[in-house]
Amino acid sequence: MKLFTHSGTVTPQQSKTNIDLSFTVPEGVDAVRVVYTYTPKTVASPAAERAVREGMAACGVTSFDLAAQLPVKNLITLSFDDPEGYRGACHRQPNEQHILLGTDSTPGILNRPVTAGTWHAVLNVHYAGCTVQYTLTAEGVSA
Repeated sequence: MKLFTHSGTVTPQQSKTNIDLSFTVPEGVDAVRVVYTYTPKTVASPAAERAVREGMAACGVTSFDLAAQLPVKNLITLSFDDPEGYRGACHRQPNEQHILLGTDSTPGILNRPVTAGTWHAVLNVHYAGCTVQYTLTAEGVSA
């Protein structure tokens, strides 16, 4: 059963922030399956080149091979909390992820029974070098 679907936009100003998306899991759910995607993964030039130059300048680096620093990639990962507290994190590089939360969870997520109540999927915006579109869908699975 579908529990939650949310699509949104992340801007470069939201880099190094978290976006909390809450949803309700009813009684009788044995696992929560999450599908998460965002696009684009790679920051297009000239924004990517500008980001490299600004980053190097901030670190005091004046001589570098620009091409060796490309491509620049957006990185938005996920962590989860359930009614009992922290459930785990999936700090993975792919911009499409399939995550299972339950007694046989995806690596990075604690294996424990699903608790009914309010859950939180937290988007960890490590870096957004351009406007990024995302979609997160949570589905309840019963045995």
